Amino acid sequence: MTIELLLVRHGNTFAPGDRIVWVGKGQDLPLVPSGRVQAKKLGKSLTAARWIPTATVSGGLKRQVEHLRLAAPEGSPEPVRIEALDEVDYGDWGGLTTDEIHERFGPEEVTAWNERSVWPKNAGWPETESEVRARVQAFLAEVASGRYGERVMICSSNGLLRWFLDAVPGALESALVEGTFKVKTGGVGLMRLSPGDADAGWKVALWNTPPDALLF
Repeated sequence: MTIELLLVRHGNTFAPGDRIVWVGKGQDLPLVPSGRVQAKKLGKSLTAARWIPTATVSGGLKRQVEHLRLAAPEGSPEPVRIEALDEVDYGDWGGLTTDEIHERFGPEEVTAWNERSVWPKNAGWPETESEVRARVQAFLAEVASGRYGERVMICSSNGLLRWFLDAVPGALESALVEGTFKVKTGGVGLMRLSPGDADAGWKVALWNTPPDALLF
């Protein structure tokens, strides 16, 4: 069977006028009203496409769980929470504005992460890049096994979602060069696995698509 994996980034966690800080695993913020609107737009798109997931899965953070519940179309199964889909922990950067990080740590590593997804060495992030990649690969292996059925909807965060591209040869490298590896808040990606294909393996069908512009 062909497996479809819908990758959703949670919606906005800041409202106009809020202090914008780095939000990682250690910052458990809920969605703000505009984030809930993003989630509901996705739900309408999925309902219109009659795309009903066989499993809905998220990390355990409030913003991820709330977005998934609001976006999952009627008839979806109850969400499952797994730590593998939690956001990257931004360590010493978590809860700080970009300007504050620049002042305390310098701009070089922030720029490298934002523009090329280069893992920082001096930011106190508790996980290594290899460990984050490994938890993404382990989750993808579970999805590929058929454990979650043929239509799997997940909700995670930008720092983690980019590593799903690593399952497709050359996709992450191309996205890094093109600067397209980030998923905007509320944005959606779609990956497919068709074991019967001659060149079997995950394929990227959509990436960073607005929640109200899905085409299956």
